[in-house]
Amino acid sequence: MTAPLLELEGTWAEITAQIPDFAGRKLHVLVYPADETSTLAADTRSIAEVLAQIAATIPAAELAKLPPDFTDHTP
Repeated sequence: MTAPLLELEGTWAEITAQIPDFAGRKLHVLVYPADETSTLAADTRSIAEVLAQIAATIPAAELAKLPPDFTDHTP
């Protein structure tokens, strides 16, 4: 039986404080620098919220050029 994957995040002091919990276990440790502005952080917004944010950046004059039903009427 394989042990479940466990992910730890914190400062080195916070992580090393948990070392006794892993006594006698073989570990594989990867260290990635934390970046507060990382794009890897989960975006919990709904797709509607994301699209609304994007749409809010479109100038009103450009929106006025679009057909009311958003179809492409070009041949």
